Amino acid sequence: MSLRTLWSLLTILLVAVVAVAMMASIAEIEKRAWVKSEDDQARLLITLLSDELKMPMVAGSTAEVDTLIKMFMHEVPGVSVYLHWKSGHTEKFGEGLIPAEIESLSTLPAEVMAIQGQEKWYAMGIQYNTTQLGSIAMYFPGKSWRENDLQIKMRLTATAAVLALLAALLVYGMSGRVVKQLRLLARASKRLGSGDFSVNLPIVSSNEFGKAFNQFNQMVSNLEHRERVFDLYGRYQRPQLVADEYDRNNKRGDSNAVREVSVLAVDMVDFNSYREQGRGEEVIAVLNRYFSLFQQIVQEFGGHVDHIAGDKMIALFNHPFDLKCHENQAAKAGMAIIQGSQKMALSRPDGGICTFRVGLAIGEVSVGHLGVGRRKEFTVVGAPVALAAQLNKLGDGKYLTAQYGTMLSLGHGFKQKDLGQKRLQSGKELRCIYILPGEAYISQEIEEVLAKALVRSEPVDSFEDEGW
Repeated sequence: MSLRTLWSLLTILLVAVVAVAMMASIAEIEKRAWVKSEDDQARLLITLLSDELKMPMVAGSTAEVDTLIKMFMHEVPGVSVYLHWKSGHTEKFGEGLIPAEIESLSTLPAEVMAIQGQEKWYAMGIQYNTTQLGSIAMYFPGKSWRENDLQIKMRLTATAAVLALLAALLVYGMSGRVVKQLRLLARASKRLGSGDFSVNLPIVSSNEFGKAFNQFNQMVSNLEHRERVFDLYGRYQRPQLVADEYDRNNKRGDSNAVREVSVLAVDMVDFNSYREQGRGEEVIAVLNRYFSLFQQIVQEFGGHVDHIAGDKMIALFNHPFDLKCHENQAAKAGMAIIQGSQKMALSRPDGGICTFRVGLAIGEVSVGHLGVGRRKEFTVVGAPVALAAQLNKLGDGKYLTAQYGTMLSLGHGFKQKDLGQKRLQSGKELRCIYILPGEAYISQEIEEVLAKALVRSEPVDSFEDEGW
């Protein structure tokens, strides 16, 4: 449901609630006024009738009294009249039954009174000067309140419906301006997400949208600057790390340094066969999905992707900033990458699934800007990088491979599986091990990071503007 429709429906609902409350209040006020009007009319009618009967009752003309009462009942349908002469003679007019309380009335004052316990019955004494002639009681049904109440509610309902419709149309029209601004922001965000830094939102007012658009334009400008620095110093590094390092180098001068790092070398098992059997665009798409997942994992554990070439990826820990227990973080990231490739389980043309092997090496490397001209990359060079790339060739895509003695750097929480002496591609023989989780908390941390990385690395379907 679009925002415009939702706001319009909420407006209709609000008007309906207000209308119901007003309807109940107005109906109650009208009912009180109606009852008061009916009471006043009944008192007036019985007073007029008693005045007309005075002279015939003085003369003792029963026939004339009966005629006057019948004429009155003809003009006021539905009434019942009970006449009590001073002599004790009584007369009943009308089809309704006369209650016992009314028949028991005798001498009454010459003022209209409502009979207690008998709704719509009124009575008064008939006097001529100071002479008591008798008393009269009258039942006045009046008009039905239900019919009047129904008319009032129908009119209020019709008025409320018109007001609700007009209010909804007004909100729908005004919300169109808000939705238009949101669409502009959504389209600009979509373009920005696709890498278009030329997007610029027009600022035509100083309201909240104008301020938001101004902040968005400033954000785009800052991102464009960061992206330029990012392109200049390494395409596969995190933009924030490279930009911060760029700023630091501007202050202190660009100087090479030596530092200890943990290196993860990752590549696909039997990639050449997969490349020959698959189509080029599919191979690139699959690699990008895996590398997107691996990058999320590496970043969660505090490292960053140094570079990618073909099916190979190098990730570094403790570079360019210090990272506590970088050996442990790198080991957990390597095991998470292996598990992530198994869980993603994208199919190969030969019927199998794509798997990746990972090698871990720890040691000192030279840090600096490597390259020519404007295409320098802030990276590392040294034996650990080459060793990690050779160690991962010994893996089978199920376990993290490292050289014997690495456990001394990892410490508690891990365990090893000895592989014995292995010959590396360089021809050098080296005793190697598989590294596995040794404690439940290590496995739990890997699973939590992997679950988060799998969600973040999933491709997001692009939305259409019509969805707003």
